[in-house]
Amino acid sequence: MIVASLVVIVAAVASAETVNYVDEVWEEYQPVQFPETVQYGRELLRPDTEPGEPVNFLVVGTDSSIDVRPDADADGGVGGKALADVIMLVRLDPGAKSAWVLSIPRDLWAEIPGAQDHKINSALLIGGAPLLVETVRSMFGVEINHYIEMDFTGFEQVVDSLGGVPVWFPHPARDPKSDLNIETPGCHILTGEQALQYVRSRTYTEFIDGRWRITGGNDFTRIARQQDFLVLALDRAISRGARNPTTIVSMIDAGAAFVAFDQDLTLGELVSLAQDFSDFNPENLQRQSLEVYTLFWPDGRYKGEAAYRRANEAVLDVFRGVADAASPSEVQLRVAGFNQFTREDATEALAGEGFEVLEQLSAGAIPETVVLHGPDDAEAALTVARYLDPVPYVVEDDDVAGVTVVLGADYRGVLFLAQEPLSVVRDQVEGRGSPAVLPDPASGFAPAAAPAAAQQGSAGVGASAEGRMEPAVFVVAQPAEDDPAPVSILGRPPPGESCG
Repeated sequence: MIVASLVVIVAAVASAETVNYVDEVWEEYQPVQFPETVQYGRELLRPDTEPGEPVNFLVVGTDSSIDVRPDADADGGVGGKALADVIMLVRLDPGAKSAWVLSIPRDLWAEIPGAQDHKINSALLIGGAPLLVETVRSMFGVEINHYIEMDFTGFEQVVDSLGGVPVWFPHPARDPKSDLNIETPGCHILTGEQALQYVRSRTYTEFIDGRWRITGGNDFTRIARQQDFLVLALDRAISRGARNPTTIVSMIDAGAAFVAFDQDLTLGELVSLAQDFSDFNPENLQRQSLEVYTLFWPDGRYKGEAAYRRANEAVLDVFRGVADAASPSEVQLRVAGFNQFTREDATEALAGEGFEVLEQLSAGAIPETVVLHGPDDAEAALTVARYLDPVPYVVEDDDVAGVTVVLGADYRGVLFLAQEPLSVVRDQVEGRGSPAVLPDPASGFAPAAAPAAAQQGSAGVGASAEGRMEPAVFVVAQPAEDDPAPVSILGRPPPGESCG
């Protein structure tokens, strides 16, 4: 996908003739149709991002030719129902000139909406691209703006259109399962077929100290190899495309029959991203992986992988778009409400999510929950709002110090599962406008005007939202900005050596 996007990046600054050609060939790319919403009215994709706004792509590589396009070769195709062999989240932030890639193991055990729990790669086979998108969204609480899918045949052809990708091998390497066979150490220009064997290898074996040793025997070393190959491919594409406009045309032709996009991704949007990232250094691609543990069936058979819980919410928040917002551990709040049981429930649940609850306060009955905050605590209040079901009103009040949650009769609970992205919550809060009944902090949070129905009832304690699976978490080691340590890339030659 990175290579395919780079086609447009390079083409955007190429000759007018090439740009016109890109526009013509764009019509040949296969669109994947997504419904606007899924169950409970949740938005599946949010394609209407503003220029300069960060964008999340779900990128998929398939290993099947099911539902091949009529004009594609019989060996591959896209846009149909197939197993997802490679699943990646890619986030591009034009304003910060930053890019992240997050690999999701294909054996990750997932709660697939409307189907039995299974490995996440089967979601594509069960319900196509829409179900895979919904599964990733519900598991990780990450908003997805666009979808890109590439068949392995397309991967091979794009690599070949680059004249191969140079990869440095410190030792001879092989994998009988993927048919990889590198007989000598040193620099090798991998063809498309060899590159596919390299990135798909799950029993990567090297000849070290006189014998063959398995040095990549699981999906996680394979993920690292795939992510680093993206950097090498970017290097190659920039080098070849910048010097040779005909390479651009061959790359476009190579991908046309084997790459699929969601129906809302436009050429104009890619060109805009291209211009923003025209001077992007591939080494700055921030490569992230998922920390998991292995699951087994009762009889000892391998079942899949499961993600550790809440190990690194800050990393998830990068893809949620809330990396710069307040985290629960940074937020102090007070909980007010008419019903003592409800106050205690909310206090315990919010504290369990990491918030520091300073105290509980008695308050008059109000129909709907309101989060009050001082002038400097708007982001903290929105962070709290993400965890409340339903989404509350958020109101600034000069008489409030910090954040106070005033529970209403509509309170159903605290979301301990996948919260909506902050951008979605912000839109929902803005859409609610002003509450009909506003708590008055000057009078001990008594309502300024409470309907009789609200005074008679008490807040109901409900369950979490819609059975969404708890978000998986990612552990990332990122050096500080001033860290002089060189970026380690598998397949890049050591100092003093050259490759390609």
